[in-house]
Amino acid sequence: MSRYLTIQEACEILRLGERTVYDMCRKGKLPGVAKVGGSWRIEEKALHDYMKAGGEIAEQNQENAKR
Repeated sequence: MSRYLTIQEACEILRLGERTVYDMCRKGKLPGVAKVGGSWRIEEKALHDYMKAGGEIAEQNQENAKR
C-alpha cells in the first residue's frame, strides 16, 4: 500500500514553501496528488520518482494531456 504525505511533509522533501507546493498541487505539476476531505495528499513514491526525474514527469503528463 502506498504512503501518502501531507503538504508539510512534501515541503520538507522538496525543500519548498507551503504556498509553492499548494500551487503545484492545484496546477497539476506534481504526480500522485489527491485531495481527500479538503486536504491535499501526495503519494510518496510518485514524489520521489518525480524528483529523480528532475521534475520532468509532471511536465510530460501535461504535454500529453494537451494533445
